[in-house]
Amino acid sequence: MASKYYLLMLLSAAALTTFAQEPAMPAPPDYKRIEAGTLNLSSEYYYPHLFERYKNGDPTLDLEDYRHLYYGFVFDDRYKPLEQTPYADSISLTLQQNIDPRGISPELYATLERQLKGALEDEPFNMSYLNLMTYIAQMNGNREQAEKYSRNLNGVKSAITSSGSGVSKESPWHVLYRSDESDMLNSLGAHSTRRMYISFDVEYFHLPVKNNGHRGYYFNNGMIYSKGAKKETPSKPRFEFNPKYNPRSNKQLRNIDY
Repeated sequence: MASKYYLLMLLSAAALTTFAQEPAMPAPPDYKRIEAGTLNLSSEYYYPHLFERYKNGDPTLDLEDYRHLYYGFVFDDRYKPLEQTPYADSISLTLQQNIDPRGISPELYATLERQLKGALEDEPFNMSYLNLMTYIAQMNGNREQAEKYSRNLNGVKSAITSSGSGVSKESPWHVLYRSDESDMLNSLGAHSTRRMYISFDVEYFHLPVKNNGHRGYYFNNGMIYSKGAKKETPSKPRFEFNPKYNPRSNKQLRNIDY
């Protein structure tokens, strides 16, 4: 899918609802505690019940709920970060049919909505899909549905931003999919042209133009390869990284190829 649509509708979605809750201090996800809560039938974070509230667009979900929803998804059988939903290609092909430079053509809404609902069954926290569903519902005049998807989109984004500052290698944003990295950057209006691994878990995205005073953002995507590799492939991916990196040096950065 074209990133211009992502950025357009992420901005549109954010205008519908806000998610003001932020932690006093960003903290990385405690996966052991999250797993214990989501598997405990008597816990308020018991995953089947919590996820049902999420699907129904429960407006009472708070930041801690979204942290358990998003990071708790790694313990769900549907979490396959090294695979892509089968609907992804169909969504991309549908968007390629669009000829309206102002937005998505109305005649594509029904097809796109059907495909997106299927995709969200596989990747329920995919911000691009949530933002597209927000846009379609908004354009169809279904404010209740638009607010539901917008609220969930902002909740997922808040869960990620609560995991770190994002502006230092010691406090990166923790993500579960590679697409979450690009979606977070798009939502900030940041356009990265180069990236580098500075450790097995942490990746740095360099910006040619400062965004909110920052020259780049850091993401921890280690769960993608540690959890995903166990499920889908017996071998670990190999990365080259320089622990003595200099974020301002062009020599240690490589072009983004996605």
